[in-house]
Amino acid sequence: GYTAHKQNPACEYIIPQGETIVNGDPIALVVTSKHPEAAKAFIAWVLTEGQKVWLDPTINRLPANPRIFETPEGQKRPDLKEAFETALKAKAIAFNDTLALMYEEVMRNYFKATLVDSNSELKKVWVVLLNKLFKGEIDNKTFHEYLKKLGSPLKYVDPVTGKEVVFTQEDAIRVNKLIIKDPALLDKYMLAWKQAASKRYSELLKELTSS
Repeated sequence: GYTAHKQNPACEYIIPQGETIVNGDPIALVVTSKHPEAAKAFIAWVLTEGQKVWLDPTINRLPANPRIFETPEGQKRPDLKEAFETALKAKAIAFNDTLALMYEEVMRNYFKATLVDSNSELKKVWVVLLNKLFKGEIDNKTFHEYLKKLGSPLKYVDPVTGKEVVFTQEDAIRVNKLIIKDPALLDKYMLAWKQAASKRYSELLKELTSS
């Protein structure tokens, strides 16, 4: 996000208050390490001198140790320091790891089916939608109404029950249990999600191009 902010003046790095997760990349020493002392030394380096890596303009990651901004290299990056201080003040969401793990597998594959595998169709909707907004053919209110349609919980036909259901958190937990018990079901659910996503994108595109 911050790299895009630096490369494109029209792109702004924003941390939505109460709607984001601010955490650091983990680093640890495994108990089976053959060279624990060397590993400890490496970890110590990563958390001190090694933090300078994130200052590289081609990397632009927020460091974990704020003292890095006191170094000569760090003093050349007041922009990154400002982003770091903004992140420290950010109000993050109350993230429940236990709950997230209850549907982690399903969410990963749901996003692949509806966003990655259906990406070309999704892009077509976005291109038309943004063109209409920029040309003044739709106002901001209408634009956000379409965004709501585009991102609302997806209705799909459950390949196991044959019934139409909405992909909610509860449904994700239910399906997660099913695919863990029977991994062969995953492909069927992914196909159902992809078909539902394609249907939605196609309908929205038709609506946008006919108006």
